[in-house]
Amino acid sequence: MNTKVKKTINFISIIAVFALTGSSTAFLSGLFMSWLGVKPWTFGYFIGWLFFIFPLYQVLTIVYAFIFRQFDFFYSRQKKIAKKLVELIKRTKSKLADQFS
Repeated sequence: MNTKVKKTINFISIIAVFALTGSSTAFLSGLFMSWLGVKPWTFGYFIGWLFFIFPLYQVLTIVYAFIFRQFDFFYSRQKKIAKKLVELIKRTKSKLADQFS
């Protein structure tokens, strides 16, 4: 297959993964938050987003990436995001420990 065609197909697949992941997450988060009875823009909504919706987005991204044969592309980015998140948590934790010691 022509490399230009392959690049176009990969690009469309990547856009489709992002579109489906975002739509699915928005739909499921609405269901989840209404099921919990949490109103938008409250502290409970933020907590729900942090502990349910953010991880759900990451998982759905990998699932859709697998379906669209873009697993390697998205998995490498997920690892980078996870590494940066762990570093941020460690820095924040050490700053808090320094403040209170």
